[in-house]
Amino acid sequence: MLNKHKKALNKAKFKKKITRTIGSILVDTILPKDEITPGEELVGEVELRSKKGLQEVERIKVSLMQQFMTMDNHISNLPLHSVVMRLTDEQRDADEVTVPFSMTVSLYVPHNIGKRQCWIQTDVDIAYKLDPRDLDFIQVNPHPIVPKVNKVLTERLGMLKTNREEVIYYSGFGGRFVIDKRILNHPLYPMLSKRSVPLVHELEFFPPDEFKEKFKEIEIIYDIHPEGLDLYVELQYFIRKNIGGYFEREALRERGMDEVIHKIRFTNEELEMEEEIASKIFDLLQNAEEPVELRGD
Repeated sequence: MLNKHKKALNKAKFKKKITRTIGSILVDTILPKDEITPGEELVGEVELRSKKGLQEVERIKVSLMQQFMTMDNHISNLPLHSVVMRLTDEQRDADEVTVPFSMTVSLYVPHNIGKRQCWIQTDVDIAYKLDPRDLDFIQVNPHPIVPKVNKVLTERLGMLKTNREEVIYYSGFGGRFVIDKRILNHPLYPMLSKRSVPLVHELEFFPPDEFKEKFKEIEIIYDIHPEGLDLYVELQYFIRKNIGGYFEREALRERGMDEVIHKIRFTNEELEMEEEIASKIFDLLQNAEEPVELRGD
């Protein structure tokens, strides 16, 4: 594995290197590039140097971190992927070691936009010391499927993409022992329960002209997998003023009754045809019915 990573680093035209001193140990995290695309393997090296040896090093942890919003509207920094390395007895006796690492970036990892940042964080646990952090910022590019489908949404269907994108962490949706029926019955639960980190990347659009009286806005969630794409389309309806009073309408919004999430599945073959993508999404917009609570019958 060391030779594989050495070859990748030696061939790289660009090398990102950040140096930190932790206790008496000099820590370098080296990346062959400063950008990555979901589905790719991220490789690098951590170099440790100390004239006193490395006996105090408990472990090295390298994490792909990202900043996103939680369901309760708080901003959090949490790892999307992590890899932990421990030194051998021989390495602990040395004054300098190079430890390679690699991780495959999941297909659902959101790309950078605006102030949302992504970085490689290196934590070195040293006995009896708090561990300072080595942060190496990295650019996450969109998966190729995302701009392709976005083009269909805007150019073929006439949607207008807004500047609002959110990465939302769904606390409680992960793990194997979920018993809350509200979570189990949520339309996103089957997707989120399979992810190492239960987060989604929401892209917001205004509807096409022919549907602007029907929908207030449309949010898109991409679930890319080796067999194709599950596109989650959240349709937000207008709550008409003839439905109850002000507080009743606000209660409907608070309960999310004005939003309905639909799933459209595309195979890899279908994703090659823009007409097929546009047709499936248009059929949904045309045939989707607003919730009973909003009809005012």
